[in-house]
Amino acid sequence: MTATEWPYNLPIWRRFFRVASPDGHYVAQIDPAYEVSMGNPTSGILCLSMGLHIERCNPSFLWSEDSRYLAVPQFFHRLGLQRQRLLIVAIQERRVLASTESATYFQPESFAESQLVVTKNPFRSPRQLQFAIPDDLGSRFKPMHVAWPEGPDATNR
Repeated sequence: MTATEWPYNLPIWRRFFRVASPDGHYVAQIDPAYEVSMGNPTSGILCLSMGLHIERCNPSFLWSEDSRYLAVPQFFHRLGLQRQRLLIVAIQERRVLASTESATYFQPESFAESQLVVTKNPFRSPRQLQFAIPDDLGSRFKPMHVAWPEGPDATNR
């Protein structure tokens, strides 16, 4: 077997992805993920173990080291073009925020010490962006309406 060649070995082309939060309380997964169009990165339904589901997400998501936030790229349409925005799932606050900035593709790289590092357009003119989370949530993100599940598994820790 041979290794997949760049750029198809980047996380944005994963067919599935599952990872537990650093504290072990939650699991996030996308399985399966399908190409959004031929030769392009993949998309699927992000499922969180507390019951939250968000459609059109890319399986290149990352947990913050304190398990309070999950960063995930989401596909959407803007002016007839398919784009991505970056979603921040705030677990304790039970809300989802979307970045005001969009890109062809976002690839989260690291999420430590309240700094989220993301590569914008990782295989065409890559550029790194940094977000201070939670400080930037009020200025660089806007709240999204998402139906949070109710029940014992959906409660705050």
